[in-house]
Amino acid sequence: MAKQYEESLVRALKDRQTLEDYHGAPLLVKNLPDCDEKGAMDPRLYRDQKKALRMMAWMPSFLMKMDTSEKGIANLRQMFNGVKSVPCVDAPISIDKRTVKAEDGYDIPIRIYKKPGAEAVPEGIFYYIHGGGFFGGSPDVVEESVKMFVAKAGMWTVSVDYRLAPENPYPAGHEDCYRVARWIGDNADEFGEKAHNIFVAGDSAGGNLAQYCTTRDWEDGRRYIKGQLLLYPTVNMAMVEDEYYNEGMKKFDMAPRQKRGLSKMLGMFAGMSSGLEPILGTRDVRTDYLNPYTRDPSRNPPTFLTVGEHDFLKVETLGYGVKLHKAGVETKMVLYKGFGHAYFDNTGVYPQTEDCIDEMASFVLAHCKG
Repeated sequence: MAKQYEESLVRALKDRQTLEDYHGAPLLVKNLPDCDEKGAMDPRLYRDQKKALRMMAWMPSFLMKMDTSEKGIANLRQMFNGVKSVPCVDAPISIDKRTVKAEDGYDIPIRIYKKPGAEAVPEGIFYYIHGGGFFGGSPDVVEESVKMFVAKAGMWTVSVDYRLAPENPYPAGHEDCYRVARWIGDNADEFGEKAHNIFVAGDSAGGNLAQYCTTRDWEDGRRYIKGQLLLYPTVNMAMVEDEYYNEGMKKFDMAPRQKRGLSKMLGMFAGMSSGLEPILGTRDVRTDYLNPYTRDPSRNPPTFLTVGEHDFLKVETLGYGVKLHKAGVETKMVLYKGFGHAYFDNTGVYPQTEDCIDEMASFVLAHCKG
């Protein structure tokens, strides 16, 4: 199936990008490729979401609270597990499905993606962790995006199907993800020198899980992880306020004609992020592992961060990037105008997704061992 946009739009995103200052840290802003209206949604995204936004604009707020009942989680999973990408990667990518033993004996499903001829490329291993609020999502949701990354970067890539809450309370899913990171690093017989050159990535809740892997890798003294890519990550679910994150700073540019629907959408999803304790099965999300925003950031490897202009996680994502930058961590932040959450799931649908994958591949390859 062909991409649903012209290649010229991807080029326009690069041609129209600007470098701006955000609280003393550089921020690469990806302006809309074919629209100059301030605060406007991307025209393609608006076309797809117009009906839902109009309905949401007049929906009572009490109907938009997160339902953590068994039925509510089942409904949210159905929404989060939908595959939105379209098959558009022409390069032949092999997919090897295996399992890795968890500490408790559970077989963690993984997928290994390879591009023919990549064996000779001296890069590392790209390790991707899907999002979904810790209770939803799957490798299927991000598979086409992962395949596009493999096609562009030529890197061997591992994707993990970790155990989900609430059936598997914290830290089961976190430990599954770290166990697979350790398995990659310990498996030099299969991966060679690549095994000790891991770039861990994840979107939304997967960004939290990726950061957990990085933190544990440092604490355990392995140092297998050489870089991390956090896509609109959940890093401050405890909503700890500081100079970069507080209620007074939660301002979003919104086109007047879209403002009511966008405001309701932001409010609904923000409520999800701050109500994860019952799903995770813990009363304390202020730990360094669950709330890395409040942890000393100085020991992190080079970090790539990306978020949308209308994402409910924008303020904490960019705030975390500023903290990393000011702690001396090499940090790249990319903001997509006109977009909200979860654009990595839309390969072949929106040009911003492909541009983001280009930026990720560029970042990883620039930090690989030659």
